[in-house]
Amino acid sequence: MASIYGFCGGVRAAVSKAEAAAIAARDEGVPCYLYGDIVHSSAVMAGLEALGAVRIDSPEGHEPGYLIIRAHGIGDVMRCRFADAGFRIIDATCPVVLRNMETLREAGKPVIIGRRDHAEVQALLGCRCVPVIEDEAGAASLPGDGYQAIVQTTLSEKLLASILSCGKFVSATSICNASEERRKALRAILGSVDAVAVAGDAGSANTMELVKIAQASGKDVLLASSPSIPEAFLCYNRIGLTAGASAPDSLIDAVRKEIEGNG
Repeated sequence: MASIYGFCGGVRAAVSKAEAAAIAARDEGVPCYLYGDIVHSSAVMAGLEALGAVRIDSPEGHEPGYLIIRAHGIGDVMRCRFADAGFRIIDATCPVVLRNMETLREAGKPVIIGRRDHAEVQALLGCRCVPVIEDEAGAASLPGDGYQAIVQTTLSEKLLASILSCGKFVSATSICNASEERRKALRAILGSVDAVAVAGDAGSANTMELVKIAQASGKDVLLASSPSIPEAFLCYNRIGLTAGASAPDSLIDAVRKEIEGNG
């Protein structure tokens, strides 16, 4: 088992806020909505939906009620639209993402480094429309230099380093510590295991980065989005286990019991 895995502090706080808001809304008899997935975890979303929360992407056509902002954040214009429509906003945005948003608003020559289609990057773009750099070619195409980079918090360290190597950036925010810690803890066990199970969902960038790190070591890797583990995978003597920052304890414990029960 990796020494650090599963929910980070920001995700745990976001899920806790979301659960409390869903229960409060139910008790008050008012609607409860989620702006996108609170985190990229089908298990977490299923739990919130069981409490009555409904995912929406805009205020139009919905009776005002509680609105839970996902951990990845929301753009300024969309936030105002919900507030003006009378929704009670429960902000579960990760503190690191909030700081990056503020940095983006104040930067003199900003760009965003990350995947354009990622929820966090979309939220950043909703605060300020700036170029998005996804790879080395994108960085090379920037005219001039002196750019301030706001980085997707779950980006690959290798990809970030390659993008920054062009020398066009005077500053860059960092990948979040939680992502780096989980990656470091996984690398520490790779030499002592025959295969690796990564608990989490394919939609989670930080989870998939763990999968890529394990695959690069040459080990057999299983993305465990449910406790159902193929028998062929359980034949390994030493199976390492880690989990993305959005993987709930319930999923991790179930996967671990399945592995240990067949060990």
